[in-house]
Amino acid sequence: MVKATVVGASGYMGGELLRLLVRHPEIEEIVSVSRSYAGKPVSSLHKNLYKVLDLPFVDLDLDNIDSDIVFFAAPHADWFAQVPSLLNRGLKVITLGGKFRIQDPVLDHRVYGGYEDPSLLEERVYGLPELYREDIKKARFVTNPGCYPTSILLGALPLKGLVLEDKIDFEKIVATSISGTSGAGAKPSVSLHHPEMCDNIRPYNIFFHRHRPEIEFILKDTFKKEVNVFFTPSIANMPRGIISYVTLFSSEVDIDLTKYFTAFYKGEPFVRIICGDDENVPGILEVVGTNYCDIGVNLDESSGRILILSAVDNLIKGGSGQAVQNMNIMLGFNETTGLDLVCGHP
Repeated sequence: MVKATVVGASGYMGGELLRLLVRHPEIEEIVSVSRSYAGKPVSSLHKNLYKVLDLPFVDLDLDNIDSDIVFFAAPHADWFAQVPSLLNRGLKVITLGGKFRIQDPVLDHRVYGGYEDPSLLEERVYGLPELYREDIKKARFVTNPGCYPTSILLGALPLKGLVLEDKIDFEKIVATSISGTSGAGAKPSVSLHHPEMCDNIRPYNIFFHRHRPEIEFILKDTFKKEVNVFFTPSIANMPRGIISYVTLFSSEVDIDLTKYFTAFYKGEPFVRIICGDDENVPGILEVVGTNYCDIGVNLDESSGRILILSAVDNLIKGGSGQAVQNMNIMLGFNETTGLDLVCGHP
């Protein structure tokens, strides 16, 4: 049995981690860390955990953590300096923030700045199980992917090894994503005020979003070639979920892409390829509250346009669920343990 600590347990991502861990059969104790809510019951903030997890939040004290695994769901800050000491004491660490996702010191500093540690950057394993599962099994330090990158990367990865790979223009990938408002975190802001968001959809950071270098870095590492992603995120009037539209171009596609994608992800427990529909369209409602990524792929033969549609819950497969999936792999549990979640209908 395992003891887990969640730093940043008062946020949306931290709260979802607590919800998943409290029902995980291999977790015997959870330490919920929040500086701002220390001493208050967890369920006083996360009311869905009333009579489920009523223990108090505790203040941050990394020197005295004795857990088997530590999740950092807080924004990157001075606590990063203590990660090496946690690793040296035999603890495993999973971070859900952006720092160290990009294994390039120049890009990492430019996008996220702050604390620098070349040894951590070198050791980090990118926590996308469908791509780096074998590395995650041996890892002490895993950086969870961002929610937008998760949806886009899982949509694009099947193109690796495709006989047409050399005929696809990877320098012109167009990705458009629509996310629920929880992706911006729990802190209130004017732009997310209900009267501003109700019946609205708002593109933002249209020239540069910090997830773009992460997406490009992983795709370059995967395809071993130059990659350019033109990424436009939008936020919509819904609390959670992401749907991404990923467009690539090739003039010589002559295979059934749906069958190819299905074969590529055969055996993957949390990727579902939509088939049997004329347009293979995944829906956000079918993945909300689950660790699934639903993908549909379509081809416009007249233009050579490949359109990949990918849907995830930004807080689960795009965040806390994927972190638990990584924990399961790191600790040798069944990968799906604690993640057998199916959404409701309707």
